[in-house]
Amino acid sequence: MSQEDKERWEEKYKKGWRSSLHKTLLDFYSLAKVGRALELACGTGENALFLASKGFLVDAIDISCYAIEIAKREAKARNLEVNFLCADLDDYQLLENTYDLVINFYYLNRDICPKIVKALKLGGILIFETYNQKHTLVKKDFNPEYLLKDGEPLELFKELEVIYYKEDFNISTLIARRNIIKD
Repeated sequence: MSQEDKERWEEKYKKGWRSSLHKTLLDFYSLAKVGRALELACGTGENALFLASKGFLVDAIDISCYAIEIAKREAKARNLEVNFLCADLDDYQLLENTYDLVINFYYLNRDICPKIVKALKLGGILIFETYNQKHTLVKKDFNPEYLLKDGEPLELFKELEVIYYKEDFNISTLIARRNIIKD
């Protein structure tokens, strides 16, 4: 991610923007074995904190160090353990064959999709949801580089078994399982 993007996110969080707990997570997290979980682009950590409250050992990563500090304070206030990390996912090395659950909400980095697959344990679940190209009908100035094409998640994660897939106007959602080990 560019330095400009990092600064934009830092400023957004400093102005009070907060991430939220996603309904898709509530609907599908129970498909995963309670074990290790990873949240990519976690923001202020609501999803990671929820998973920790359900017994998952959670690693949560975001480029905004400001957001990570908010998340750490909230974890302490709720007496929850989450390994919050401030890092650029362009450079961060995901641990392979480690996670029972990987979640990715409203963040698109096509280059790390193969790493996400490898980060999942055999039987691990991916919950992936972000905007697609129809989002420009809602927000005309949204950078098209960060928008999925129709059916693209199915291609990005073709090694995984699809459990659920939906394109609902401007949002694409994929729930999938790693069933076989491929390199």
